[in-house]
Amino acid sequence: MKIDRYTLFGIFFIFIAVSIFFTDVFNPFIRPITHLFLMGSSKGKDILFFLILGIFLIFSQLFEYNGNFRENKYIKKISSNKILSIFKLENNTYIKFSIFLILVTAILGLIMELIIRSQMGISPFTIFVAMDPTPTTTSILHSHIYKSVIGGVIGFILSNLSLGVPIGVNTGDSLYQYVPKLANIIIIVLPILFLSQLGSMKDRLAPSRLILIFASTIGLIGIFDGGLFSVPCAGAIYGMLLIYFDGNAFDYYTIRLFNKLHITNKDEEYIEKIRNKVNFSYKSFKRYIPHIFLALIILTAISISIIGTNTENYEINIINQTSSLAELNNTLSDYSVISIENNNDNNINVENNNINIDNNNDKKTLILISPKYNEMELLNSLTKSLKNQGDAFSMSWNFYSYINSNNTNLTNNK
Repeated sequence: MKIDRYTLFGIFFIFIAVSIFFTDVFNPFIRPITHLFLMGSSKGKDILFFLILGIFLIFSQLFEYNGNFRENKYIKKISSNKILSIFKLENNTYIKFSIFLILVTAILGLIMELIIRSQMGISPFTIFVAMDPTPTTTSILHSHIYKSVIGGVIGFILSNLSLGVPIGVNTGDSLYQYVPKLANIIIIVLPILFLSQLGSMKDRLAPSRLILIFASTIGLIGIFDGGLFSVPCAGAIYGMLLIYFDGNAFDYYTIRLFNKLHITNKDEEYIEKIRNKVNFSYKSFKRYIPHIFLALIILTAISISIIGTNTENYEINIINQTSSLAELNNTLSDYSVISIENNNDNNINVENNNINIDNNNDKKTLILISPKYNEMELLNSLTKSLKNQGDAFSMSWNFYSYINSNNTNLTNNK
C-alpha cells in the first residue's frame, strides 16, 4: 500500500524509540527537547514518548479518509473486529471520558501517597525515597506510585524477551513494596485510556488531531510518571480541553494562517462549514476553561509547595535503619547536621564537632540538617550517602531553596 504521511512519521518515531532503547546516540539531541514537556526527561520516558507517539500516528487513521490505509488487508481485519464498535460515539465524548479517567486516576494516586505516609508516621509534605534495589522518589507533587506498578510489568516483559532494562532507565520497582495494592488498577486504566484517546481523534482535521496525538502521548506517560501536578499530565488535560472547547476554531485559524487547505484533504466548501461552527466571540466563558484549569493546577502545586515548606531545617527520617548511629554519623560528616534522634529518644547534638554517640542499632532515625542547601541537590546527595543505611527515607522540602542564590554547595564525594 501507499504509505501515508501519518504512517511514515509513525514508523520513524517508533524507529527512534527502538534506537534510544539500544543506544545513546540520540540522547544529546533529544533529551534537551523532551525535558521541556516530560518534566525531567530520562531514557525511559524518551523511549515511551516516541513509541506511543508513533503508535497514535499510525492508528489514528482508522477513522479517517485515507483509503489506502483502510483498504489494506491487515487494517481491514482490525477494522472488522467487534471491539471497534466502542468507537461509535462522537469524538468529543471520548475526550470527556479521557479527562475524567485521568483526573480520577491521578486523584486516587494522591490519596495513596497520603496513605503511605500515614502508615509510616511521616508528614504528607515529604519526598519519600525507596532505596532497594535502586532509589525511587515519590511525593504528592511528583508521584511515582503507578510507575512502580508499570515498571514491574515492563521489567517482566523485557525479561521474558531476554532483554534487560537499559542503563539509565529507573523502573521504580523499589517503591512497589510500599504501595497499596489498589495501585495495580493502572494496568487496567492505561489500555482503556489509550482506546478512549484514540477515539477522540476520529473525524478530526490534521491540526486538532496532531494536538490530541501529542496531548494523549504525554498524558499516558504523565498519569503514571508524575501524577496530576506533573507537566505531562497537566499539559495533556490542557491540550484535550483546548480541542474540546475550541477545536473548530483551532482548525480553521491554523489552515487559514498557513494557507494549507491540502493538509485536510477537504475542499473550500467544507472549510466554510467548519467556519460556521467556530465561535468567534471571546466573551464565551467556555473558551477560557482550558486556561483556567491550567492556572488552577499551577497555583495549587505552588500553594502545596509553600504550605508544606519547612524553612527551619530539613527533616530526614530513615525507615528501618540498618546501620549503627556511629556509621550514620560518619556518613553524614560532610553535611551541616543539626541533630540526630533515634526512636528511643536518644539524642545526638552536633555542634563544633563535639558528638556523644549511643552505639544502638535503631530501626528509625530522625535527622535534622541545615536549611542552607538547595532541596534537589540535597536530595540527590542524600540518595547516594544513605545507600545501605536503611530501607527507605523521607525528606521534607523547602520551596524557597530554589530561589535562594546563596545556597551552600554540597561536596562532590557522595
